[in-house]
Amino acid sequence: MARFARYTPAVPRAVLTVVVIGAALVWPLALGASAERMGVAGPSGARIAQQDDSKLTLRLRTRLGPWQKSLYLKLNKNRLSTFSACGIRNWDGAEKFDCEAASGRLPGGNFLRLEQSPRGKALQRADSPGWGMLGLTSNTRVGVVLSNVLTGNKYGTWRYRVTLRGASGQVLATSNIVSVTWHK
Repeated sequence: MARFARYTPAVPRAVLTVVVIGAALVWPLALGASAERMGVAGPSGARIAQQDDSKLTLRLRTRLGPWQKSLYLKLNKNRLSTFSACGIRNWDGAEKFDCEAASGRLPGGNFLRLEQSPRGKALQRADSPGWGMLGLTSNTRVGVVLSNVLTGNKYGTWRYRVTLRGASGQVLATSNIVSVTWHK
């Protein structure tokens, strides 16, 4: 809340806080969620896992090469070296991985977030310690062109993941983790 203090006057900030908290409490009920579906309690009152059919798949590639789970790239600190990352929700493994063909909107205010660890030059978020945000979308795919600049031009291995998040920011699903290794 301290961040808003510099930009929002006290009365609108208080109203905004009440509205956000109210929306967060009412949102699951508005979507028809029950305690059982939300993973709070089963029919006997026992805690059950959240039921979510979302499967996230993340792949990397250089230029127009094939989509891969890892890249091993030479780091030239004087030149921009780019690669692409693409995360798709509910990709069928029997089909060819095609970032451009995947389309659609996520339901209920959900969004996909592409993240990098270590954070490097990515945006720091309090809800993802150790990870930095690189991309955000409400579509069923997140595709981003990345480079050695976002890693701070440092040698080493960088990990990437995609998270599916609810409207309030809670993690609903996490993709596989892929990696890029920058070497001499």
